Amino acid sequence: MRQRIGKRGQRGNQIAEFGPALIILLMVIIFPMIDIIYMSLGFCCGWYLNHMTSRGCSTVTPTSLTAFPAPYPATVINTINANFVNSGLANFTGASIISNSASAVQSTVIDPITGNPTLFVQATTVIQVSPFLTLATVPLLNSWVIPGVTGPMTFNYFDRIPVEETGLN
Repeated sequence: MRQRIGKRGQRGNQIAEFGPALIILLMVIIFPMIDIIYMSLGFCCGWYLNHMTSRGCSTVTPTSLTAFPAPYPATVINTINANFVNSGLANFTGASIISNSASAVQSTVIDPITGNPTLFVQATTVIQVSPFLTLATVPLLNSWVIPGVTGPMTFNYFDRIPVEETGLN
């Protein structure tokens, strides 16, 4: 049997460094990376709602064609919102609709065939996405309101596309 006198062995000292390294790895790299990926998916979810609103309203006649900007019927927007809320993407991200509206606006571009100004759909959407892993329980972070880390993040979208050919242009 060998006896060690005055010198400690080099085996096992890495296990003492593993705990602090694991905490740093989780708090600094893993949890924020998961939140970044989740928030980017939430951003894409809001863009999808805005795109769905502008494309859906581009084939529908606005409520008024005499005064611009002319809003679209509430039934169209409510149907789009209901389809979005029932989709798997909205359920996964937990996105909530703050506001979603669309209106018809006239452009300065004149149609050379009819001589009328071109109509555009202008869609404005605001959604709110809560973080996947809330780091509000971490000391020093719980006193700060950081969107996407300790609190929900709000995304604003704006889109303007031409109205589809429905005989209005």
